[in-house]
Amino acid sequence: MSGDEIVDDEILDVVDEWGRPLGAADRRTVHAEGLWHRVAHILLIADRDGVPTAVLQERALHKATFPGLLDLSATGHLAAGETPMEGIRELREELGVDLATDALVPLGIRRIVDEIPGGVNRELVHLFLARDDRPLEEYDPDLSEVSAVVDLPVAAGIDLVARRRAAVDCRVCPAGSEEVEERRVVAGDLVPEPLLVGDGGNGSGYWTVALVMAQRFASGEKGLAI
Repeated sequence: MSGDEIVDDEILDVVDEWGRPLGAADRRTVHAEGLWHRVAHILLIADRDGVPTAVLQERALHKATFPGLLDLSATGHLAAGETPMEGIRELREELGVDLATDALVPLGIRRIVDEIPGGVNRELVHLFLARDDRPLEEYDPDLSEVSAVVDLPVAAGIDLVARRRAAVDCRVCPAGSEEVEERRVVAGDLVPEPLLVGDGGNGSGYWTVALVMAQRFASGEKGLAI
């Protein structure tokens, strides 16, 4: 769950913790000084033979933050002037998925804090869900960003992050391949929980919130929010 570090000189909007604009700065400065900024997180939900499934990405091994760990379908910084809905471009850039903005279901905003190399990441996270039932092997991930695409059954994922089960058998398609394999995923394979501002600083809840909302979305519930 990382708004990533692709281009250090990209200009980002700087905001306060409530989203009020304060100006703009390059990404390196934003991280080095721990300035609040905006990111988009998108979680795709697929129906796999009647089983609601979260489509996750495995972060490339050379990434500076959380290499090789499983993240939401697409995450990324919003460039200066971009709206949260325009963050849908991350799906195209990271997984080769073109969806219209009206496919996004906004869940709201979470304020999170992560320690990262060279600074602190203080983010206003705009979280979205979207439905996408294409087969796992039809995603076209960017090899510079993503090493594999992973199907995580939602209900099993909720139990995994709640430590009610030790592992989940998942379907995995490595980037650049059309061969789907099986892999056992444990909680330690997921990007660590960020600190959520206002939750007492215990760092818990984000994966659970995202997956529970995904489960409700898959069942047809409306008015979802975090």
